[in-house]
Amino acid sequence: MRKSILMALALSASMSVPVFAHNVVGGVYAIGNTIEGEVGFSNGDMAKAGIVVQVRDATGNVIGESVIEDEGMFVFDATKRIDHYFHADLSAGHVLELVLPADELPATLPGGSAPVTKASVTTSSVSMSGVDQVALEQMIEKAVAKQVKPLRKELAAYKEKASLQDVLGGIGYIFGLVGLGIWLRQRKQEKNRASVS
Repeated sequence: MRKSILMALALSASMSVPVFAHNVVGGVYAIGNTIEGEVGFSNGDMAKAGIVVQVRDATGNVIGESVIEDEGMFVFDATKRIDHYFHADLSAGHVLELVLPADELPATLPGGSAPVTKASVTTSSVSMSGVDQVALEQMIEKAVAKQVKPLRKELAAYKEKASLQDVLGGIGYIFGLVGLGIWLRQRKQEKNRASVS
């Protein structure tokens, strides 16, 4: 009996060694013409500095690149109002793909048209009072982006915790099934011994 338990434990240990993997997470957002991005892992580590981030258009043509700096940040200046696709190979099979839709960039960039809306009418009245509307919008976007960054990190960490709990639950389920199998086998052996004697 002791041999079968030890053998089952050794078998289950060799079958499932828990690996604590982490997912690549990131985000991009526009502040005026400038696109800022952040690349890291769901465990809280940021991407290493020096990794190249390629920027492509919708057809896959490379339109530029940026380099990840300290704290996993990168910056790219948009020259056209188009969808921007960001690709970063972080090695060891970790690849990040992000998209910044064109509608998040200013309509004043080439490729976009400035629609006449109520906001445009407000712009003229605000700029007449001496406040630059574009500068005001950029200040608001920077303030919002600053507040959103930590929320994105917390959300990614929460998602990782939930999936880690699922993995640990699955491992517990496997051990439970192995224990049940050992118990049934032991019972069968005891019945066979009882019928032989």
